[in-house]
Amino acid sequence: MHHLIDMKKIISLLVVLVILPTYSYAQGEIKDTVSVETQEIKETVEPQIIDVTYLQKQINELKEKVNALTESENALKAKQFADKQKIEVQKATIKRLEERLVFADTIVARLSNDCLRQKYDAGKVTNAINNFEHMYSVELKSKFHQLKVLLSEYGKYTQEIETVFLEAQSDKIICNPFTGQKQALTYIDKIKATSYYRNVYNENWTIPYLNTIIDKSIKIIKSFNPKESKELHLIDLMK
Repeated sequence: MHHLIDMKKIISLLVVLVILPTYSYAQGEIKDTVSVETQEIKETVEPQIIDVTYLQKQINELKEKVNALTESENALKAKQFADKQKIEVQKATIKRLEERLVFADTIVARLSNDCLRQKYDAGKVTNAINNFEHMYSVELKSKFHQLKVLLSEYGKYTQEIETVFLEAQSDKIICNPFTGQKQALTYIDKIKATSYYRNVYNENWTIPYLNTIIDKSIKIIKSFNPKESKELHLIDLMK
């Protein structure tokens, strides 16, 4: 029995010897771990030094810049609004002035056309052409382009017809009581052979003065009787 008790003590002692180093090692590892974590926490929570004055200065500077930009933006918006109003007013003024110019152009065109209703006058026709050239409206210039052409050719057309009239007036054959009437009728053909009659007389745009002269001259020629008159006084129509 005594021998059995001794054996139990020996076994217990061996168990203690085996467990004790393991426990000691575990305690050491736990201690080391706790030590490391404590160091990390200490380093994490260590207070940083912050320059509050510098940060406040930066904030104030940025606020000033924002305020300056905001004021600039507001001023720009105000200027844009004012400019827009000015533009609208100026556009309305331009439109009104353009309407006045167009009205003035219609008067110029009318006065120029009146030159074609009167006997050819070189000075008046030249003035009418110059006024036409200074018309503002491109549209009216295009619309009345033929008017300018007629003004430019008025002198030439007049001279052509005068030449025929003067020839008829000095024609001695017309005085012949037997052949005079037939000879007179040839001048109708000569009138119709002029460039004015061929190119303008029957068109929409004409020179009213010359049309009237031609109509009267043809009527006089048709009624001419060499037994009653020895001359065709056609040139008198242009006086």
